[in-house]
Amino acid sequence: MPKHIHEARFDCAMTTLFAAAVLAAARGRWDTQALAERGVPVPSAGCAYARTRGTVLRRGRVVEVLRPVGLTLQESLLDPPCCVRLRLRWRLEPLEEGSLARLDARYTLNGAATLRARHWRARIEQHCERLLAAMRTHAARLSQAQDSGSSGQSTGNVSITSANRITVNGKPSFR
Repeated sequence: MPKHIHEARFDCAMTTLFAAAVLAAARGRWDTQALAERGVPVPSAGCAYARTRGTVLRRGRVVEVLRPVGLTLQESLLDPPCCVRLRLRWRLEPLEEGSLARLDARYTLNGAATLRARHWRARIEQHCERLLAAMRTHAARLSQAQDSGSSGQSTGNVSITSANRITVNGKPSFR
């Protein structure tokens, strides 16, 4: 089973990087429009998806979600008469400064795809590079949103602060 291993260093927290990995994986797999409207929901293990892009039908499922350290997808790419089984595995590791993302892509070629092995190897290599570039873009955007205070975490802290106040003589006092 051939495999590609890609690594990239990011200057952000692992939770931000995990959200960026989910957004990068979502494109072309599940509904990215809904992700933009509702934030970054984490897909559940066993979640299935199917999308067509050009002549390629991408069918797959989410195998495992280990928040915030990993995400594994297993899919089949059907481009008649070729069929490729692909397993994408993201692993995130903390560093002293920032995080490390490791993308492991393993694939098997079936049918006529074995005759075009070089073609499929190049396409999978490019796909992995595009996924890491998309992760970098999403991580920068999410980090910028966190720094400006528009993240869900800041909103959560405000609501927690609001819940821990008592009104004494008409004036709020915080515990």
